[in-house]
Amino acid sequence: MIAIFICIAALAACKGEKNNYVINGAVSDDIWNGKTVYMSDCSEDIIIDSTEVVKGKFVFEGVAGEAKVIKLTLNHLSGELILENGNIEVDLSELYRVKGTPFNDGLDEFLQKKEELVVKAREELSNIDTSFSASEVEEMQNQIVNEVFLKMDELPISYIKKHPNDALGALLFYNWMQNRMERSAEKFFEVSGLVGEYVLNFGPVKQVVEFYKKAEKTAVGNPFVDFTVENGNKDNSSVSLSDYAGKGKYVLVDFWASWCQPCRMETPVIAEVYNKYKGDKFEVVSVAVWDKRENTLAAIEEDGSTWPQILDAQTAPAELYGIQGIPHIMLIGPDGTILARDLRGDDLKNKVAEVME
Repeated sequence: MIAIFICIAALAACKGEKNNYVINGAVSDDIWNGKTVYMSDCSEDIIIDSTEVVKGKFVFEGVAGEAKVIKLTLNHLSGELILENGNIEVDLSELYRVKGTPFNDGLDEFLQKKEELVVKAREELSNIDTSFSASEVEEMQNQIVNEVFLKMDELPISYIKKHPNDALGALLFYNWMQNRMERSAEKFFEVSGLVGEYVLNFGPVKQVVEFYKKAEKTAVGNPFVDFTVENGNKDNSSVSLSDYAGKGKYVLVDFWASWCQPCRMETPVIAEVYNKYKGDKFEVVSVAVWDKRENTLAAIEEDGSTWPQILDAQTAPAELYGIQGIPHIMLIGPDGTILARDLRGDDLKNKVAEVME
């Protein structure tokens, strides 16, 4: 009798393990019937399961193990959630909702509060008195937008403090990072100091931590970081940034690409300061990143750029300097110290004039 009881208990346990989690999903449009929903591990950025939509519904079942962040994707519809033990309900429609387990209930609460902020901001924008002047209306609009961005910055932080070292905290920290990526390294490390190793080792977070470490290392006041491009000269010979920087001249370094229209728009500005100051005390070097060599050369010819160029740099320099977008123009002092970053337009001209005159 005892043996039979043990066998029954073992079978029940096995059956429970097989149904450790169930995700019951829904979509609002019949066009998705027969289409595939993919489940991805957000930390590893790999697809781990898939299922088909039948009559507007889909189901995932399996063993959860440690709670982790996943993403469900159906064409352009997608949403993150926490894969954990229990029955999870997901509405994968335009207004994403998820609930049913502790972490996902917390996530849904957060998403609703975030949506409330957006709705309130839209209402305030629509209620602006248009009898004011255009400049006054614009000022009021900017104030509302800035305030909602500030609140959307504060909201995930309030939840992160409650979940400093778990899957929900990892997802919310990632959400916070995506809110306004132009935040300073100082602010990033301030918030990252609130979380533990689980969050910091979450794939997307780990990548951005590395980005900010590099940005911090190459911030204004630090020495430039050298790099070498084996075929970087026009004659395919090797060239390094140190061939120009740290040699006793002020060096304006322009990270750009031929396909980048804002980069090309800065070319006349760079040409102006180059023609005015070039010589024993000032140099310009442009570094082509994320570009094809033939396209870079064609753009140089088309724009009439006459200063030194480093070709085929691709991703390495941008990664070293924590650059996410181009153009990115920085000024290096005669001793190799970075004096300014992210210069453009009049700010670029004024900064060069400041050190040269």
